[in-house]
Amino acid sequence: MVDAGVDDHLIENNCYDPVCFRLVLEVTSSTFRSDLPTKAAAYAEAKIPVHVVADREHRRLHVLTGPAGRDHAAHRVRSPGERVVLPASLGAEVTLDVTGVLEAGRRKQAADRE
Repeated sequence: MVDAGVDDHLIENNCYDPVCFRLVLEVTSSTFRSDLPTKAAAYAEAKIPVHVVADREHRRLHVLTGPAGRDHAAHRVRSPGERVVLPASLGAEVTLDVTGVLEAGRRKQAADRE
């Protein structure tokens, strides 16, 4: 999720200044254990308000909010069957269905195997 003026933040080669990002939602790969701390720190430093990680292996959704330095004020882990209301700092009302997000990740994983 990005601000409406995202085109004003183009740096080069289809890369954008992180200031325009409100939400990063990623689906884990096999490098999840090493990626999560590194990426979470990078997104916190960039002050991206919400970082959501769909953990396909453990069937959990990590919701990191409140970037502060290289950390987040909150890191909550959600399970299938739950619904997550993301913070108003996004500038929009966003509710995620954990099961739906995880299922979308599983379809991606199955497609990657084909």
